[in-house]
Amino acid sequence: MSDDEGAFTEEDMYSPTRDAAISTLAMAMLFGSIIFATASLAARLWLAGMWSWENRGEPMHVTLPSSSSAKEETAALVSHIDSNSKELKMSMSKQPLDTSSLPSIYNLLYHSSVFGLILLYSYICEHHPPYPHDEKTYDRDEFLFLTILVVVIAGGHSLKKNVDIRDNAIKQTSRSAAKQGLQDNRGSIENSENAILNRYQTEEWKGWMQFIFLLYHYMHAVEVYNSIRVMITCYVWMTGFGNFMFFHKTKDYSLHRILQMLWRLNFLVLFLCLTQGNPYILYYICPLHTYYFLMVLGVMYIGKEKNDTKWWMRTKLGVLAIIIYIVWDCESYFGIFNLLHHFFLSDESVEGARAGTMWEWYFRSNLDHWSVLLGMIFAINYPITMLWFRKIEARSTRRQWMGKMAVAFGMLYALLAWVKGPLTYPKIQYNETNPYFGFIPLVAYIFLRNLTPTMRSYSMDLLHEIGKTTLETYLMQHHIWLSSNSKTVLTFIPGWPRVNLVMVTFIYVLLSRKIHNLTLLLRTVILPDDREACIRSLVGLMVAIAGFYCTAFVVEEMGMSNLMSVGVVSIVCGTLLYQSVMDSTWATYREAAKAAKKSLDADLGDSDDHNTTTSESEFSTGNAEDQETTISRFCPPLIGAMVVLVIGLIWNGFAATGASSIGRLPPTCDAFVNNGSWIPIDGCNEASRSMAYRENHVSSFGMCLPHGNANIWAWDKQPSHTHCRFGNRDEMQVKKVLNNRKVVFIGDSMTRNLYHASLRMMGITGSGAYDATLPKHQGITNLLWGKTPVLFKWAPLAVDQFSILKEVNDNFGEGNRAPDLIVLGGGAWDRLHVYATDEDRQSHAATLKDLSAEMLRAQQQNAAVVWFIPTTINSLALNTEEKRDHMREEDMEAMRAVYAKNGVLSASSFVLDGPTFTASRVSESFDGVHYPPQIYDAGAQILANALDWLIPPNQEEPVIPPQIGKMSNPMLGFMMLVLVGIGLFTFDGFLGFTYLASAFVKGLKPHELFRQALRSKKSGHEEVSDPDANSNSLLRSRLEKAKARKRPPKAKTSGNLDSEIAALIGR
Repeated sequence: MSDDEGAFTEEDMYSPTRDAAISTLAMAMLFGSIIFATASLAARLWLAGMWSWENRGEPMHVTLPSSSSAKEETAALVSHIDSNSKELKMSMSKQPLDTSSLPSIYNLLYHSSVFGLILLYSYICEHHPPYPHDEKTYDRDEFLFLTILVVVIAGGHSLKKNVDIRDNAIKQTSRSAAKQGLQDNRGSIENSENAILNRYQTEEWKGWMQFIFLLYHYMHAVEVYNSIRVMITCYVWMTGFGNFMFFHKTKDYSLHRILQMLWRLNFLVLFLCLTQGNPYILYYICPLHTYYFLMVLGVMYIGKEKNDTKWWMRTKLGVLAIIIYIVWDCESYFGIFNLLHHFFLSDESVEGARAGTMWEWYFRSNLDHWSVLLGMIFAINYPITMLWFRKIEARSTRRQWMGKMAVAFGMLYALLAWVKGPLTYPKIQYNETNPYFGFIPLVAYIFLRNLTPTMRSYSMDLLHEIGKTTLETYLMQHHIWLSSNSKTVLTFIPGWPRVNLVMVTFIYVLLSRKIHNLTLLLRTVILPDDREACIRSLVGLMVAIAGFYCTAFVVEEMGMSNLMSVGVVSIVCGTLLYQSVMDSTWATYREAAKAAKKSLDADLGDSDDHNTTTSESEFSTGNAEDQETTISRFCPPLIGAMVVLVIGLIWNGFAATGASSIGRLPPTCDAFVNNGSWIPIDGCNEASRSMAYRENHVSSFGMCLPHGNANIWAWDKQPSHTHCRFGNRDEMQVKKVLNNRKVVFIGDSMTRNLYHASLRMMGITGSGAYDATLPKHQGITNLLWGKTPVLFKWAPLAVDQFSILKEVNDNFGEGNRAPDLIVLGGGAWDRLHVYATDEDRQSHAATLKDLSAEMLRAQQQNAAVVWFIPTTINSLALNTEEKRDHMREEDMEAMRAVYAKNGVLSASSFVLDGPTFTASRVSESFDGVHYPPQIYDAGAQILANALDWLIPPNQEEPVIPPQIGKMSNPMLGFMMLVLVGIGLFTFDGFLGFTYLASAFVKGLKPHELFRQALRSKKSGHEEVSDPDANSNSLLRSRLEKAKARKRPPKAKTSGNLDSEIAALIGR
């Protein structure tokens, strides 16, 4: 190992900016400047007596009209103030940015500061958590229990009528508008509480899918992967359905509206990428929805003037279907996908896309490449589908259910075929079928969920609330619920996984909802309904990000990327921002506030009325001119600097005392890696019994011990700041370190057992199995992963170890591959055979010195050299007299000291302490020397953890991405073309299934309903006739007339008469 590679100081390890990306430094500077300016403005307002405690610490909200006359301005200002000041409190936070208004600028800075602090929290959770990240664990029983529990709670305690949810939303929206700056949506809430896929139902749908999706990630429940893929298909389907419905209804293709929608999809993910230093593709849901949103926009925008005609929109969707078929399903023939995307994507391996962004995007987009189109088809047929439901529900109960059941049975039959077929496929095979069959459970769910008006009129409010923030909960789960980009579990309370889950979930949900509100609020402020204002805001935002990125780049190149540099830049830029705001707004704002106060005082008079008290307590403008002192002018920047300093100290504190993100262990862990113990595990607990019952079909265990019937090696708990997160290493983790390396074990039978344990860890599960027919005293060679030789050389005595190691060192550079890792061990044979006389001891000591010199020589040739101290001897189990005379544990303890005295341990890169993991298991040594295989597995795990600092990082071989077009299937794609044609040209959003009802109910074929649905849409209401009801009314009228004439009526049948009633009349 070179000196440069080994250079690693504690200052580097505990630095908050260690391994931070340039974009991370840029975001720290950007939000540091914003926080500085916000704190300085707040301090200035407070010192000047213009602070409103009741309005979340915001300044007195004063709106400055654009009139030129000061008198008109004052009059307009006073008109905004009522006796209770409620309108003032809610007037500014929901308004677009006004750069001439101090409250408007403060509103933007304040909420941006909150957003920045949440991003800092996510960065700390990811890179400097209070405790090491934990591994995911999956229990099917627990997964199902939590899923059912939430559904039961949602159904039993939050099932409400949609109209009740609507009314509650109106109240909350009106109430929160003043507090959080949300738009009052009461005018936009439609009276469609029992419509198909009404917004309450779609939010509920997203809610329960999101809960299962998050639980799948938290537990790594790979066995439900196929079901999760269907849920993602549903999300993409809703992108096509929802955006089509919006554009078709509003016909709003304005630039500002498109930018607002793109902001909603990408605002949070953009800043997460910059803060965490991650690529966009890692959060693949966002680019996926953005991509398909732009697809919907393009289709709707082309020829938008004719979108309401009967065939133009359907023709466009048909053309889109052909394009999708050629791009994805015929990619292996035409290569269009690669041609369209190779300008933006590459084969370079990045986080979240090991095979390159080109393959990752092809894989992700291919999984659901038909879903968005199917959603658009359902949307274009939505009026017909609504009319179909209204018409069939106007029929008699018997006819209604006959028609609905015909459709339902058809869908359930297709669903059963899917459950027994594609759903059971392995992951890779299922991925190839999902684009073509994933719609089956989707359409079945929509139909069955909307089966009756009552079912459409109720929703589960808890799931409805979860569904509102699906984007934020998806993104933030990567860093503040899970960690390591969702690969591990965030831990605040180690050792209490369920309590920890409750705690991190509470914070996670709270912050996700807060970010949801901030995204909407900042969208309103930065992207108003004005094209030029949107462009100005976006250009300003991009310039700010680019400017701070360049600053961070310069700081990084100068070698000054530390917290102090970030603080200095934040204070300097924050001061400039603060002073700019003050110069442009302060004088006008102060005068306006004084005018408002005087106008109020004039209206209220000198009485001690309650309104006067309220006004003074809320606005606290006081004598603003008198309170403008030297302190109020010069102290705010100092207070802003103190706030930035406190935040920096908090960040530094977590970096110094907390754990780290998942990565290679630092060399300082050498002092702790041998420290551990064997922990008894109760294998007869409830979880084990349940799993055995489910997986192995057993009813009970027969061997349960009071203190556990299994022992597991575990490392001692280390302080978080050591960053020593030891853990079990599997084959893939070891392969990352040792792939294309050369490993040599040299030693006696103890070393051989360690060799076999290492091979078991590296994937050769049967290595070291008992086999009396094999020779023991000979070398062993294995080639792992096609390019990693792992050798064992038999060398029982120190002189043998010296000669073999010397031979290895001498052969270096002669065409022989030098070892990267050398593991040596011995001492037991020397103590048994060559340690009887003083001459033997002297010769042995000289050999050890020579061995130490060769070990140092091997290190100079960049090999990591490990010395394996002999394991604990079970003196009572020694099976020969000679061993009992010369190899007792007391003798071996003295021999271990001899090796240390003669420099063997100090000449090693790492010492693997055998007695550490064998002393407590000594009674299990069956011959006094050797142990069962699982004991040596602990030694292999200690060695594997030490490899993090023993061997420099292995340059990962480039992953050869699969061929683009590998997942193409022209035949199944053609099947989808046919289904799309059925949906488009038979006017059926359920792709032909609703025609099954026509066998039982006449007049309900979707293509026959098009004109009536179009008329209903234009008139704003639906005209639904009931043929059965009309026929029944006619028959009753004739019956009454016949009775009046005292003669039986003559039955006149028609195609619309109910046969049972006609028969009854004819009697």
